[in-house]
Amino acid sequence: MASVFLYFFAKLGVTYTNPATLMMIRYIISGIILFSISRKLIIDKNVLILAIFTTTSTIFWGYGLLYVSPAVSSVLSYTMPLFSMILAIFIINEKPNHYEIIGLIIGFLGLGIYGSTLFKGFTKIGMILTLINAVFWALFSIYYRKLSKYDPISLNATQFIIGSGFMGLIDIFSIRKGFYFIPSLKLLESIVYISTIGGAFQFLIWNYLLKLERVNKVTIFAYIIPVATTIIQALLYKSLPKLFEIIGLLIMISGVIIARLKG
Repeated sequence: MASVFLYFFAKLGVTYTNPATLMMIRYIISGIILFSISRKLIIDKNVLILAIFTTTSTIFWGYGLLYVSPAVSSVLSYTMPLFSMILAIFIINEKPNHYEIIGLIIGFLGLGIYGSTLFKGFTKIGMILTLINAVFWALFSIYYRKLSKYDPISLNATQFIIGSGFMGLIDIFSIRKGFYFIPSLKLLESIVYISTIGGAFQFLIWNYLLKLERVNKVTIFAYIIPVATTIIQALLYKSLPKLFEIIGLLIMISGVIIARLKG
């Protein structure tokens, strides 16, 4: 559920500062929170690879938000389960069963139908950046599973701290072109949410889930986010979803149910 609001707060944040700065601050705060709990960092090749995947995903997601709405970013980002299903075969030799394959494809179809009404005015660059984010999100999710024996709190503390350094380097290169920082209460609200509930907490829960369950079983639940977003949006703004959105949501839920069936 943390992801439901994450897109809105992140979109708010990138209107006040450039994505690399916003995400660097997010990672620093998240890293400090988790390190204060674990009191330990894990420095090895595998964690460095994980940090690269996570940071790359976050950076492309952040810059994609400059060009697309939170709703479109959400729809494009949640192509991730399809990528994870394919990549998990090659990286950790985790082969999906028939129910998982059918459920993922049905969920992806529902996502496409749901998102068909959201793409007015989006740009190609925004689409490309956000889809690259989805690929690297799939990669770091698979790597979480590969590193399931690591302590999740220390693992995430380390990757956040390493990642903040990577983003700092990107920020240095953006100073001459495209850098902006407008202090405001809304920027602070964005930073607080994406660093805590939408940062340290969300990454930690995602890591724990992938320690306990197969990649395909966990990532299929990503389709729940557009469903929850639509429900909450309808409650907050008293706006009923369009017919295609309702059809897409029902198909996505069907995909989740099918993927959870025992093979």
